[in-house]
Amino acid sequence: MNAFSQDVVRLPAPSAATNSVDTQSKSLSLPIANSSGVMNCGTNTAYRAMSFPKVALSSSPESGTGCVVAAISMAKDTTELALWRPGMESWCVCYGSCVGKFIDVIFCRGKLYMFSSSELTEDLFSFELSEGDNGGLMVSRVERRHKEMPEVTEGYYQNWSIVEWRGKLLVVATYTGGAEVWQRIVEVRVFEASLSTEPVRFTEIKSLDGDCIFISPCSCKSFRSCQYDGVGGDPIYFIDGYLSADKNARPFDKLVYNVKDGTMAPFAADMPEDKLQAPDGMLMHPTWLFLPE
Repeated sequence: MNAFSQDVVRLPAPSAATNSVDTQSKSLSLPIANSSGVMNCGTNTAYRAMSFPKVALSSSPESGTGCVVAAISMAKDTTELALWRPGMESWCVCYGSCVGKFIDVIFCRGKLYMFSSSELTEDLFSFELSEGDNGGLMVSRVERRHKEMPEVTEGYYQNWSIVEWRGKLLVVATYTGGAEVWQRIVEVRVFEASLSTEPVRFTEIKSLDGDCIFISPCSCKSFRSCQYDGVGGDPIYFIDGYLSADKNARPFDKLVYNVKDGTMAPFAADMPEDKLQAPDGMLMHPTWLFLPE
């Protein structure tokens, strides 16, 4: 739903099939380039529970079939990649070693990119999508992109967000530290990914050329600052962490980071918990809403 116009695009149910032996189901197993794993993709598969913590769009829904929805589904201890575009009656659901522990997903330069992590490393994967049966979508290639990440400060817990900026893929790394079990953000670093090289090189940058970036657990987006009054200085605005009534939970951060001089400061935002409760009483993630450019 467009929160401003109230226009709605209906998405299919978690699966169009009614049972696991549906004769219309289609499946494909793809090797992951530069890796020993495989990715399995299927349409019209058996019904499955799906919960989307992150959704990325390739373009505005107003573009019709040109808009691809890529959603990360996390349900019943299973992580999957779900793909859809207008005209499809069911999701294309993909799973495998590349969708292990999800970090972030984004469209950039006509490809879908995903960060995921294992016990020892974070991995960058690229996905090429192609035309499937009956005008649907199917993954045609999956590649694990070897990467050269700069060393990080020892002892910091790190979290990655990826955002498209002027046709480039940026990685915004936040580092938390402190004496408490749940720690606040103490450092932010911004890296530009050189996608045309192998391995992918990440170069730290200290300028957004006057632009700004907004990051939350559910959405990330860059803007030209000149479009808005009162915004300048290469800022990154964070809504970070989880709202929780548990006194031992990680503190909820609302801060702005200046890429040029490395300073951080809180910003004013009234977010009363009673406005963020789901019907079951659980607290939801707040997210940024962006006006059409």
